Amino acid sequence: MRLNLTRTIRHLAVATAMTLVSGAALAAEPVKIGVIFPIKNIIGKQGQQGAELAAEMLNKAGGVAEGRQVKLIVYDTNYAPVEGVAAVQRLLTEDEVKFVVGEISSTVALAAIPVVESEGALVMFSVPKHPDVTAGKYPNVFRLNSTTAIDAVSFDKYLKDDITPSKVAILAENNDLGQLSVQNMKKLFGEKVVFSDFFGIQQSDFSSLASNTRASGADLLCIVASNPEQSGNLLRAMSDLGYTGKRCLMPGLLNNNVPKVAGKAAEGVFSEDVYAPSLDNELNKTFVANFQAKYGAVPGKIEVLGFESVWVLGNAIKAAGTDKVEKVSETLRKQEWKTPRGSLHFDQSGQAISDKLYRLVVKDRQVVETAH
Repeated sequence: MRLNLTRTIRHLAVATAMTLVSGAALAAEPVKIGVIFPIKNIIGKQGQQGAELAAEMLNKAGGVAEGRQVKLIVYDTNYAPVEGVAAVQRLLTEDEVKFVVGEISSTVALAAIPVVESEGALVMFSVPKHPDVTAGKYPNVFRLNSTTAIDAVSFDKYLKDDITPSKVAILAENNDLGQLSVQNMKKLFGEKVVFSDFFGIQQSDFSSLASNTRASGADLLCIVASNPEQSGNLLRAMSDLGYTGKRCLMPGLLNNNVPKVAGKAAEGVFSEDVYAPSLDNELNKTFVANFQAKYGAVPGKIEVLGFESVWVLGNAIKAAGTDKVEKVSETLRKQEWKTPRGSLHFDQSGQAISDKLYRLVVKDRQVVETAH
C-alpha cells in the first residue's frame, strides 16, 4: 500500500514537472511577425531596417506578452502583387504567422488584404497611401502612413496659395498611387496642368519624359515616385536639360536617399511628410541614435514607418496580454501610441492619425525640415 502511494506521488511529481516545463516552453515561444517589403530596392531595405530595430528594442526591453521575444520573418515582394500575395500566403500558412507588417506599394497591399482576411490574420501596412487600403470592412487592417486625402488638406493649399504656378507638369509611377495623384492634381489645377505622364515601376531611362516636361513650359514639376532611385534619376535628367522650374515630390516621397542619387540636381526640391528626424522627443532621439549606431545613417520616414509597424504592434500585443488577433486589434484602436513622430491613434477604419505634417526641403544635399 505504502509502495503504491509512493509511486503515485512520484508520478504526480513527474507530471507536474513536465507540465511546468511545457508551460515554460510555451511561454518562451517567440511571437512571430511577418515582414513584407521590396527589399532589393533602397526604400524596401529602409523599411526592413526600421522593423528590425523595433524588434531589437522590444526584445531588449523584455519582449511582449509575458516576456515572449519578437521574431521577424521577412519576405521580398519586389513591388509585384503576385509576389506580395505569395509572400503573405506563405507567412500565414507555412510559417503560421498571425501578424503581417510592412510594404511600400498600395497595389501590393490591396492584393494582399483578401488573403489576410481569409486566414483571420492582422496586417499593419507601413507605407501604402491609397485610401482604399483602409476602406474595406475587414476590421484587422491598419495603416501607419498618411493617405493622399490627408496630405491634400495641407499640401494642396501650399501649392496653390504659396507656390502659385502658372503651368504644372506631373510625372507619376504607373500604379494606383500614381494614377490617383494625377487625378487629384488635375482637379486642383485644372487647365494649368499642361503635361502629365506615367513611368514604369522599374524604369530607369527618363530622357524622353524629361524632354517632354521641359518642352511643356511648366514652371512647377511634381513627381510621384516611391523609389528614390527613380525620383533621383528623374531629377538628374531634368537638371541635365537645364530645367529651372520648381520641383516637388508629392507628400511622403522625399526620401533621404533622393539627394544621394540626384546630387546637386535635388537642391531645393520640396515636399511634406509625417516625420522629420529632428523631432524633439525622447523616443525619437533614442530611435535616431540607435538607428545611426546600427546602420550608420540618419533615418527618414520609411525607416520610421517600418519601425512603427513592429513597435506599435508589439506594444499592442504587450498591452493586450495575448497574441490573439481580435484582442490585439481591439487594443490597437482603444489606445494612444507613442512613436518617434509623436503620438498617434487609429480611427475606426484602421487609419493612423498623428499630430501633424512637416514641410521638408533638400538643402546642401540633406532633407531638412523647413518652416510652414
